[in-house]
Amino acid sequence: MKPVTVLGFGSAIVDVSTVVGETQLRQLGLTKGSMRLATQEEQQHIIAGLPGEWERHGGGSVANTLVGLSLLGVQSALYTAVGEDDDGSLFAQDLSELGVEVVLSEQQYAQGTGRCVVLVTEDGQRTMLTYLGASQELTAELFPFKVATGTPYLFIEGYLLDVPGLGDRLFEVARTARRYGTKVIFSLSDASLVERHRKSLQRLLPASIDYLLANGEEASAFSQRSDLDQIVEVLSGMRFSGAITLGDHGAVYFGSDAYEYLEVPDYALAVDTTGAGDMFAAGFIAGLVHELCPLDVLRLGQSLAAEVIAHPGARPLVDLGDWLSEHEPDLANT
Repeated sequence: MKPVTVLGFGSAIVDVSTVVGETQLRQLGLTKGSMRLATQEEQQHIIAGLPGEWERHGGGSVANTLVGLSLLGVQSALYTAVGEDDDGSLFAQDLSELGVEVVLSEQQYAQGTGRCVVLVTEDGQRTMLTYLGASQELTAELFPFKVATGTPYLFIEGYLLDVPGLGDRLFEVARTARRYGTKVIFSLSDASLVERHRKSLQRLLPASIDYLLANGEEASAFSQRSDLDQIVEVLSGMRFSGAITLGDHGAVYFGSDAYEYLEVPDYALAVDTTGAGDMFAAGFIAGLVHELCPLDVLRLGQSLAAEVIAHPGARPLVDLGDWLSEHEPDLANT
């Protein structure tokens, strides 16, 4: 395969989404804005019980971020697993057409490709139920270190901590990549996941990664603090830098020798928040690739997030170069 700048390690997920009312969510026993794992049978029950139009397209947190990077001209690839089914073909074809190379694990899988049911309410909040599918069978032993060697950045999603063949061994992958000179970026992914794995995360993250990405709820769960200043103090005392997104309250860059706060840009208008964190991650990583200062790293992340929340779906609909030229012209050439 051709050399890449960013290698992602995450689940292959096909998103199936529709718009719902809050009453429908309550009838289904779902909490608005929640994200949790589900069985295929539960997903099928929900889809069957919600008449209307459903959209189907490639998704997955890391995959969405890599698409954003590719659209910014950053060479990207994803290591993942798919089943031998239509969803697997759709997933790989989607990424290929968007410039992201797919590196598939070298084994056969008993399960189908992962799928995420995304229920979007009128206020733009999304409720997600994810079946990991073949990604549940990923193992640390088969991670493609030959591909990772010489790759400047490895981006890992925290969701993989729930994969039986990975768990804490995910950090062995991260530490090995760092020994080869790769910078490791880790996303906490979900607050409930952080709660499940907090002891391992607190013990193993500081020696395993270079950058941490989290939203406010995830960062609070990880640090066991509720005050933002205290959260930043805890994270800054660890051996990594990173960013905390705060929804419509902006974002923070932290590190042992750096701190920046940035409000949400005034052109950010939320229609559907699906993919906001993924596109922020794309801007953040692109900023690292281009060696931008912490404040500009935040600006690039915030701007890409603003584009994706302005419409339904988790991936950009406009040329990101044009978007940046209009909204952040001094960042347009990054």
